[in-house]
Amino acid sequence: MLEPTSHGYLDPGSTRIIVVQSRNPSSLASTSFLSEQMDSEGIEIDEGFLANAIAPNSLKLNGNTGDNHLAEDLAGSTQPPQVLFDVEPLAAPVLTSDDHCTLYIRTVDLGRVGLLNEDWAVASSDPETKYRLVRIVANDQLVKHPGTIRASPILLSNIIGAPQWNTNGPTPRISLRSSPFGRHQPAIPTAKSVTIARIATPFSINRRYQASSLSSLKSYFASTKRLVQPNDIIALSLNTNPESDRQDGDTEEDHVDERSGSVNEVVFFLVTNVEHSVIPNAVQIAEQDLYTGSTVGELGCWIDSSSTRMVQTGIEHARVPDIGSYLELDLHHTRSIFAFLQRLPFSHLLRRESPFSKFLALASAGFTRHSVDYNLQLTVLLKGMRGVGKFTVTCWVAQQLGMHILEVVDCFNLIGENDVKTEGTLRARFEQAAACSPCILVLRNIEALAQTTQPLEAGKNPAIVNALRDCIAESIQSWKISGFPVIITGTTSDTSRVPLSILSCFKHEIELGAPNEEERLEILQALSGNTLLAPDVSLTGLAIQTAALIAIDISDLVFRAKSSAIERVGEKGFANVLITAQDFENALQRARAAYSENIGAPKIPSVTWDDVGGLAHVKGDILDTIQLPLEHPELFADGLKKRSGILLYGPPGTGKTLVAKAVATSCSLNFFSVKGPELLNMYIGESEANVRRVFQRARDAKPCVIFFDELDSVAPKRGNHGDSGGVMDRIVSQLLAEIDGMSGGNSGADVFVIGATNRPDLLDPALLRPGRFDRMLYLGVSETHEAQLRILEALTRKFKLHPSLNLREIAELCPFNYTGADFYALCSDAMLNAMSRTAQRVEDEIKKLNESPGDQNHPYPLTPQYYLAEMALPDDIQVQVSKEDFLQALRNLVPSVSQAEMEHYARVQNQFSQKIQEEDDTVESRP
Repeated sequence: MLEPTSHGYLDPGSTRIIVVQSRNPSSLASTSFLSEQMDSEGIEIDEGFLANAIAPNSLKLNGNTGDNHLAEDLAGSTQPPQVLFDVEPLAAPVLTSDDHCTLYIRTVDLGRVGLLNEDWAVASSDPETKYRLVRIVANDQLVKHPGTIRASPILLSNIIGAPQWNTNGPTPRISLRSSPFGRHQPAIPTAKSVTIARIATPFSINRRYQASSLSSLKSYFASTKRLVQPNDIIALSLNTNPESDRQDGDTEEDHVDERSGSVNEVVFFLVTNVEHSVIPNAVQIAEQDLYTGSTVGELGCWIDSSSTRMVQTGIEHARVPDIGSYLELDLHHTRSIFAFLQRLPFSHLLRRESPFSKFLALASAGFTRHSVDYNLQLTVLLKGMRGVGKFTVTCWVAQQLGMHILEVVDCFNLIGENDVKTEGTLRARFEQAAACSPCILVLRNIEALAQTTQPLEAGKNPAIVNALRDCIAESIQSWKISGFPVIITGTTSDTSRVPLSILSCFKHEIELGAPNEEERLEILQALSGNTLLAPDVSLTGLAIQTAALIAIDISDLVFRAKSSAIERVGEKGFANVLITAQDFENALQRARAAYSENIGAPKIPSVTWDDVGGLAHVKGDILDTIQLPLEHPELFADGLKKRSGILLYGPPGTGKTLVAKAVATSCSLNFFSVKGPELLNMYIGESEANVRRVFQRARDAKPCVIFFDELDSVAPKRGNHGDSGGVMDRIVSQLLAEIDGMSGGNSGADVFVIGATNRPDLLDPALLRPGRFDRMLYLGVSETHEAQLRILEALTRKFKLHPSLNLREIAELCPFNYTGADFYALCSDAMLNAMSRTAQRVEDEIKKLNESPGDQNHPYPLTPQYYLAEMALPDDIQVQVSKEDFLQALRNLVPSVSQAEMEHYARVQNQFSQKIQEEDDTVESRP
């Protein structure tokens, strides 16, 4: 078996070597020499580079060297020149000991700044507000584009100011200028003492891990000299697994070993104060402001664990950069997906109208100037089905704004034995969120808060609702004290189960629906970004096939595809497994089987027009109604309503369902089949809810066709039925409302409704009015032998027919009251007759061999299983349908529709044809 792999052994005797031209011509540039690459990037070495290398930073001293303001001096100077760079954070550490002060650029950019590799430079934000000494390292493998700087997220935030570099504003930039130090160690003072405070996070305020946090901080400074400035953020990773917990008597080496293991949490520290001495004779240095500023500590200080006194005190509130991916803490891949989407030129999941952007705009309001004075109530309710991505969107907003996440796993777990305990637990969670602001408090399944163990008085809310309102009001007061907000976010999968008293506590509601085709493609690309895909895998086609699947279903699909690939490879032991299109197909079938447990998962059927015999006039009318809005949507952009309802009526068995499936296949539409009785439910209101769910599921799976079979059973004439609750009347009203909303709004675009019924005279007349099922097509029996022949050819195209069989002769023997179902029964019976005849011939041959045994190589007596497996030839067991098989089937076939019933359907057809003609004449007669 040949299997595509990414590597293997080459055997000159058996391996075919095929050389093809690269699809990406730019990839050839990576094999060229460095000099050629520099020339291609346009590097220029002029006198400016030499001037910076010989006499950098020849700035005029302002005279007040002891208290000079470096920002003012550099802002008013003209040399050395500064160069602006775009910013891109590192995805993983490069050198843990140096990443706190190292910026990585391309080799071609060294000449622009006037630097050599590993020189020290001065970095500042744009606009210039803060300056910092950094080491510049050229790494063309790490930095792909000229004019770009890559560094650890912590260093970038310390230069620009956390977390300005990852907010939803203009992309920040960093300016670089050369320093007077070159490769030599900068002449900056060593701090006498440094004061460090823990930044309040849900993890750092836990006293259980304070000893481990302090030990990690000590190890961080003991490993090497560190360059710090006031207001710098330090991020350290920790392992909080129970087996890694240490006692107070553990040694320092034990904690160092702990940090080298698997980490799952991060603790942040803030440098609040740095005390140092000025380097002697700094004022006598030749007039160089950069040098003088560095000697007085304006560009940072060294922290030497042997001479610097470190003090850890208190807790500070601050926004922090997102370093989960950098420290490999992205357990649920939310950060990697978000990073992938941010790198796209345009992302549908992050567009302005997306739930993420709406949530981000609301959360960003809490950080605007003087926003606390307006008493903003930052409460957001995220609603959507389970697994749609409510918590993921919340995490993305927190990462974008540098906020912390405090997750209450489930509000059902908050419910105590009585309301007092429930209220106490809820208040404790809000107090914890206020202690680690800025924070997003996530309350999952808020409908659980409506449960109470005490009887309610009329007109009064449950005690837990009043407690929730008090906690929200107290969070605003804590915002005024700390200066950072707490955003309360509730999630629910069904707002109908949430009481109005709880809904009123949330001022903003954001709905998350099923992703459309473009959004599904982005999710698939993000989830398979680090996976080897075979050339036959088309993520675009897979995005079309996964209609109606939500984010968690698509994630499960990719996981199933990976599992299928591993099972396929088996014990071959390949290090890198390629995922093929068949793996995704197998995973999609499993996912749909699990997903279809509800009403049903819409999918594109596999029925073509070759399976439909005849009905050419119906095919043309249906395609005109459905294909026009799909292929020319600009025609309906000016408010023109599309005709999206088609009613197929006629005798049973004439191919109404088959035609609907063929339309969905030819137009690449998802097919959602609903039987009328499936919508009925014994509970009040559930039948109408089922109708709403059907249309919502179709909107999530658009472009989609909803096929209502047996429509007369679910939408009869209103007022003619005496059911006690008026269920049928409410279902008809709900169905009319959904069809009207679908044809008039943008949410129902590319959703079409096809109904099928045997009794259109029993339908409610409102369904047949314009804008609803206004396109009525009659599917009757074949009226000519030529049409019957086309049906027989479509049904027998996979049969093995006898050469002497002429289907035209069979069609001429059929009466004109045969429906499509009757022809299907005729062909099935003919095939069954042929199979019985072939089986009888095999039995006769076995009987003949058993009567005269001659070959001792076979057992005696012969069994049918042994004969078919060992002795039979292909021609012996081949089933050929002959004319006699069809004649025998014709003699036994009874038509499903009698002649009297055919006359009734003819009268119904004439009745509705006259109605349609009268309506058309009325429209034409209008001025």
